[in-house]
Amino acid sequence: MTTTDLMREYLACARSGDWERGYAFYADDVRFHIPGRSGYAGERRGRDAARAYIEHARALSGEHEVEVELVDLLASETRVALIVREVLHTADGPVEIRRCNVPRGREMRSRDLPIFEADQYAVDALFGA
Repeated sequence: MTTTDLMREYLACARSGDWERGYAFYADDVRFHIPGRSGYAGERRGRDAARAYIEHARALSGEHEVEVELVDLLASETRVALIVREVLHTADGPVEIRRCNVPRGREMRSRDLPIFEADQYAVDALFGA
């Protein structure tokens, strides 16, 4: 399976709400690099930290699933750049986030995941700066 196939499969899990299967794409020792000034900013380690970050975002969307759209995907043998659009349905209305996730890993699991936000101020406001 190529890195492109792997990331498309992960995104299919995210779009369908099958997060339990989606979390398996992260290595036990994954490192998240979350930008900004929110309480989640900084380096987070481990699959449980990845789960907590994603579950927090999902909770912000209330009763609605977070909409995930793949805008573009750039790939090599070991790294992928996912340009995505996410929509969270908050009590104040929908919030659109555009970001680039750049997972890198071996053995078909993401071990290192820097995140680059298109509008860091909006993400910080959403996650509670």
